[in-house]
Amino acid sequence: EGLVHVSQVRDGFVENVSSELNVGQEVKVRVISVDETANQLSLSMREQGPFARADPSEWHSGVVTGVQPFGVFVEVTLSGENATGEGLVHVSQVRDGFVENVSSELNVGQEVKVRVISVDETANQLSLSMREQGPFARADPSEWHSGVVTGVQPFGVFVEVTLS
Repeated sequence: EGLVHVSQVRDGFVENVSSELNVGQEVKVRVISVDETANQLSLSMREQGPFARADPSEWHSGVVTGVQPFGVFVEVTLSGENATGEGLVHVSQVRDGFVENVSSELNVGQEVKVRVISVDETANQLSLSMREQGPFARADPSEWHSGVVTGVQPFGVFVEVTLS
């Protein structure tokens, strides 16, 4: 059993869930998140949005709409689709290296290129990056790679990995 939050019942505002659905009514749902630790399942009755299908390696055009100490908000248009949305580029995703002051790097109205790195449908949050994708981003979990142990700790080992 899982929860369909009121925001996931349908597109648009739902004032009263009981006017939309009844006990015993059959519905179609999608699993949008699983928390095995808390034994919780989040479900949605809404269609998956275009951003959830976005390839994290693809670049999209955007415009900075807000600058905060923790990052910038960007209105992004998906390449090849007629879809726009606003997401956050966290300060750690602005560029490689340390960014001391985001406002010295970016300004409202500035055009930027971003990648969609995660979508939280439950919270309606879009996480974006202006950094290149790392070499391990497309690593297949079913493939084995060679490595050398570089450190041993009680909680595990550190391994220098070479991609095949």
